[in-house]
Amino acid sequence: MNILFFLFFFCTILFAQINVFEGQNETLQKEFGIEEQTIFQNIAPSDESTDFEIEINDPFISQSSLVLQTNDYPNRVFVGEVFPIVLNAKTTENTNFDFNITVEKNKDLEFLNPNPEWERENGSYKTTLWFEAKTPNALLEQIHIQLLRNKQAFQEASIHITPIKFELTTNDKNYSHLVASFLEIVKAKTNIFDDENLIMMLELNAKNTNLKSFFIDGILKQGIENVKGDFNSSNGFYYAILPNSQTHFTFSYYNKENKKLEDFTLKLEISDEELSTQSDLNPTNKNFNAYKKYGLWVLVLLLAILFLWLKNFFILILALAIFTLSFLLDTNTQTAILRAGTRVKILPTNPSTFFYIANSNEKVEILNKRQNYVKILFQNGQIGWVQNVDLQKN
Repeated sequence: MNILFFLFFFCTILFAQINVFEGQNETLQKEFGIEEQTIFQNIAPSDESTDFEIEINDPFISQSSLVLQTNDYPNRVFVGEVFPIVLNAKTTENTNFDFNITVEKNKDLEFLNPNPEWERENGSYKTTLWFEAKTPNALLEQIHIQLLRNKQAFQEASIHITPIKFELTTNDKNYSHLVASFLEIVKAKTNIFDDENLIMMLELNAKNTNLKSFFIDGILKQGIENVKGDFNSSNGFYYAILPNSQTHFTFSYYNKENKKLEDFTLKLEISDEELSTQSDLNPTNKNFNAYKKYGLWVLVLLLAILFLWLKNFFILILALAIFTLSFLLDTNTQTAILRAGTRVKILPTNPSTFFYIANSNEKVEILNKRQNYVKILFQNGQIGWVQNVDLQKN
């Protein structure tokens, strides 16, 4: 009985497979020719059930791209002239990211703003890169941009820079190494720096230049302080320590608009005024306050005499008020000890140039205070700025 059941089951399965293959053969005969049918029949069957029509997103394939473009930039530039390259970056990336800029150049070309600000305009980003050539051998080859997320680059692109020719300007012994469209002296002040030297301060306004490049050969101590603005328009203070025997100061710059040197000549005259609120190099005049006190006392004496003559108590009250006011004037000199090793600066700012280092503890006079800085006067007449922590009470 079991044998008969097994034979019946085997025949049923065999009959079903024959019907399936016959259905496939009928389909092959309808849709393919004889050669195609032969190839199809020789393909081994597969038991895979994967649907390959489903779209697969490969995480290693970028889903967006970065494209760089530049506006027109000059192909001829003077040495010492600042020039811009406007860069446009287009990407379909919408999430937050940072820009990383790499510039292929040589040491004779200075990249002035390696961390520029980017502005977004209509789905693209725009920035301006500024450069300055120090010699005619300056070279700028390529600008490379990376988009960073979590400090990892996920998109990048490069743009090749057409060779720029750098030319020397005409110059003279007083050349300030400045190429500009415009330069003017807003204010000039000169004062005694010490027993042998003067300090001169110039407030400058300039256009299309880098004021920090202002430098004149032959002056041992000089510099630019408190530069404000950008390379299109800027303001700053130039200082120079000069021998007290010098009577005039001359410098020149190259005007790139009319392509010639322009000279400035100043007469060095000692000024009793403060240079400016920015420079603030002169001492507070304690003696002048003392003279004002003596003058007020003389006025009180005259009012007292007038009271004895007119017997008017209003005059007496006025005299007493003026007498009290005279004692409010600061005529005392504050002194302190400057710590050994302290660097004394020209101006009360962090980037200011220092002109002196104290070799030992020195007694100094306190002239003024501004935030964390104190203006001091040395016994030799030099004036400078130090931080509060550099002083100790006398």
